[in-house]
Amino acid sequence: MADIRKRTGKKGTNYQVRYPSSNTSSGYAFATFSTLKEARAFTENLGSLKSVPGGTLVTVAEAVDRWLNICEKIGRDGREKVEPETLKEYRRRGNVMKEYAWPKPLHEIEAADVVAFRSWLLENKTRDLARRVLSSFHSVVIEMRRHGFIQNDPAAGITIKTGGRYEDDDAEVQIPSDAEMRAIYEAADRLAVKNDYMQKCWARYRPLIYLAGFTGMRPSEYRGLSWSQVAADHVVVRQRADATGIIGPVKSRAGRRTLYLPALVSGMLAEWRTACPVSNADLVFPTALGKPMMLTNFRVGCWDPLMREAGLMVEVQKAGKLVAVPKYTPYALRHYFASKLIETGKDLKFIQNAMGHSKIEITFNVYGHLIRGREEQYKLTAEELAQNILGSQNSCGKSVARTLQAAE
Repeated sequence: MADIRKRTGKKGTNYQVRYPSSNTSSGYAFATFSTLKEARAFTENLGSLKSVPGGTLVTVAEAVDRWLNICEKIGRDGREKVEPETLKEYRRRGNVMKEYAWPKPLHEIEAADVVAFRSWLLENKTRDLARRVLSSFHSVVIEMRRHGFIQNDPAAGITIKTGGRYEDDDAEVQIPSDAEMRAIYEAADRLAVKNDYMQKCWARYRPLIYLAGFTGMRPSEYRGLSWSQVAADHVVVRQRADATGIIGPVKSRAGRRTLYLPALVSGMLAEWRTACPVSNADLVFPTALGKPMMLTNFRVGCWDPLMREAGLMVEVQKAGKLVAVPKYTPYALRHYFASKLIETGKDLKFIQNAMGHSKIEITFNVYGHLIRGREEQYKLTAEELAQNILGSQNSCGKSVARTLQAAE
């Protein structure tokens, strides 16, 4: 038997329905509604349901908890179990999903209900968080459908696009200039011979910085790189290290790729290999104890000193004080690599594959401003193509024009 309880808190008054559920240890589950009318409608539907997929009624909150449990202990749809840091982010998104007052159990949710949820997200959360939560909600729906709790996918095709029609230029990735990249490499060279202590540290960091700049690898990818993935002229990206240093597979199939190395970087890696600490995971850039580098330690020990040595620090206000911080993040090396691919005219599919993007839309979203900046060159290319095909006098065009005149 279901019952309705009125609850008043900081966010106002809502109505909580407690109803029997075989999926909980207590034998009861809960659903929350903004109005008493919605709560009563829910209890009436509970008694009139004729068919529930899988034989079990599941609320959205229960579905979210099931999804999180699958992510943590099994892995979605045959994938690897998600990493702890990723699971933290999923739990954050799950809390947002459960914060919303869903008016129906999961199997009764329709597209209109998902659209209403999207509107609520955009009104109450940042656009970026709203986009991520809606994407994860779709994952919840897909997983519940696979397990037989629902028959249809009401979230299909309902998304939140990144950016807007008039994107702010400040949202674009920050890319070092050629001069700044030279300053970064020269700073790495100087730090590698500055004193005995720095020489020991930068025997590892110098080839890492060069590798990142000449391959466009993500920080998680070069921190998780193993020697078995390094060949004489290329590296094969197959795994990554999360922010806490836990090694796992790359996040998507597109992240698995082969990246070719210039002889300069290959030579640095070969030299470093002779001094590399022993690592149980066979890591290329382990700590002195053979462990994977944590992201925070990498920033403090390598990136921040590198930016200071290169003179690439800027002052920002923090807690009312001016503080010097690096002008760029480690991702700047990746963005610079992508910008050079675009500048040298590589086709978009090649760039997508090199950057490990699962969709071409991601490439456009991140580097679209660079691609748009090459419109004039594309126009010239079109003119050159016409000249090559039709000839310098455009004889084909003139011939067509004469034919049309004769017809008149």
